[in-house]
Amino acid sequence: MKTLAFTILTSLLAVQAIAQEPPTTPAATPKRTILKYTAPKTAGTGLRADGDGGSRADGLKGVQLYVLAPDHIALTTQAQPSLFWFQSAPADVPVRFELTLIDPKNPKPMLKVGAPLAGQKDGGAGVHRIQLGRQKLTLDPGVAYKWSVALVPDANNRSKDLVASGVIQRIEAGPELSSQLEKAAPAEKVGVYASNAVWYDALASLSDQIDAAPKDASLRAARADLLDQVGLKAAAEYERKKKE
Repeated sequence: MKTLAFTILTSLLAVQAIAQEPPTTPAATPKRTILKYTAPKTAGTGLRADGDGGSRADGLKGVQLYVLAPDHIALTTQAQPSLFWFQSAPADVPVRFELTLIDPKNPKPMLKVGAPLAGQKDGGAGVHRIQLGRQKLTLDPGVAYKWSVALVPDANNRSKDLVASGVIQRIEAGPELSSQLEKAAPAEKVGVYASNAVWYDALASLSDQIDAAPKDASLRAARADLLDQVGLKAAAEYERKKKE
């Protein structure tokens, strides 16, 4: 009987001790790090033109077209970088797309490529990319190239085009940037480029991650944050709503 009573008392004390222990706090969900883009110290403004089809007819009414670049000379360290643009909605009629890259010292385009939008998914709506390496085109350091994208509803009347444009300039990566990139993990290089004012490389690095993991919503959210910081609100909103 004494043994039984002792066992019961021990059990009761154990239950009481457990009841007095503070509840375990669930582990906090780690906050997503928001990328911070820093513009070049010498950056001007007014160098990006956005395409707004709100007042246009010919199947482009309501369509918006943007180059995914800041409103200043944006930088790359790559000889053959990627260029990105965004189309908010499909055109209502057959439309041709054109991309042009121009050296300021030569009015003749270095690059001019085009394609009909009819065969594209969603009629061209969404984020798009062209890799200059595939076009066998190399940018020279220190040159501010103007590039533009256009939707062409009538090849015989180019005044009806919907056009957006921006500027890209290649720079050499300095010792500090090179050191940071060398130490950074692949996923961290986006932040290194962004904080060092290298817009095009930051966007390309992040987009590479999205291509590798298209179902990762946090990567699209990060790209939306980046686009928001340079005033590309429509593209950022599209990214937040998009589901693969």
